[in-house]
Formats: sequence, structure tokens, C-alpha cells
Amino acid sequence: MTASSRGKVRSLVSLSRTLSTNKPGSAAGDYPPPAEAPLLPNNPSGCSVLLFPGQGSQFVGMGRGLLKYPNVKEMFTVAQKILGYDLCSRSTGVYLHDLQKTVHCQPAVFVTSLAAVERLNQENPKAIEMCVAAAGFSVGEFAALVFSGR
Repeated sequence: MTASSRGKVRSLVSLSRTLSTNKPGSAAGDYPPPAEAPLLPNNPSGCSVLLFPGQGSQFVGMGRGLLKYPNVKEMFTVAQKILGYDLCSRSTGVYLHDLQKTVHCQPAVFVTSLAAVERLNQENPKAIEMCVAAAGFSVGEFAALVFSGR
């Protein structure tokens, strides 16, 4: 990887981390401690673990339903500026041949994974607040690291 590419990746990771973890009106890391989570029948601790997918999990239209959530369009806009092509259309579009290429697939899975975190944060914020671990397979490791703030 060239120095220029590494710089672009660092920029995307940094912005993605900010967008996927900041709540509106708060600074990064400026969160109150997690509230007591309700006990669930199959989850007595109330804790959650996030697992992020890797290359091979992509499918046509995988990001389409996520564009309505906060920060997701901005994530794709930043990715477009860094990558030099419209990642959003490749992730939400209809052309499988684009997503089968590693050069498009890995950034698409990465950004779509962080977009899914935005959805989870809107629909079940307790799952984010009570997350005790994050892991990922292949390129999903990068999404897990961004989510965890590393």
C-alpha cells in the first residue's frame, strides 16, 4: 500500500470512527456511563457483542435501507472523496460484478457495517451502550476496531 493510500485509509477510518460513535451534541468519548439494561430472557447480563462481516458477505443493495439513518449519507460521501468513486451506488445499486471486485467490496462492506451500527444505535441504543466486545472477520476487523475506538 502506498503512503498516499495509507493516508486516505487513515482519514476514512478516523471520520468513520467519529461518525459511527458520536451522539448528536456530544464530543467523542463524552458519554455518561451506560444505564442499567433491562434483563432479557436469553441474555441475563443485558450485555451485547457486535460481530462485523467480512468479504463474501456482500450482496446487491446491501446498503440501500441504511441511507435514511443519521450520518450514513455522510459516511458514503466521505468514502467517495477518499476512494475517488461513488461507493454508495456500488453498495446500494444493482450490479453484482462491481461488488465482486475486492477493490469495491472491502470498502463497501466496511462502510455498510458502520452504517448498520448507525441503524442499531437508532433502533436499539442499549445494544450499543451495553456492548462489551466487538469482533470482525477479515475486513470486518477494521469495522470492529473503528466501532471500539481503536
